Amino acid sequence: MIDQFLEGDKVFIENDYKQNREHYLSLSGSQSPKTLLIGCADSRVAPERITNANAAEIFFT
Repeated sequence: MIDQFLEGDKVFIENDYKQNREHYLSLSGSQSPKTLLIGCADSRVAPERITNANAAEIFFT
């Protein structure tokens, strides 16, 4: 399983991070999500994915 996570990290860096580097660098200093999403904690649900949100746009609890 760890190999899958490591490979996923490589894919993220190549396909998302490099294209949105400035966005991710801006997040390293602070967070200011615009929305609080309250839901059930479930490993099958990725809030950013099902809401089409970017990193740091929502706070999920």
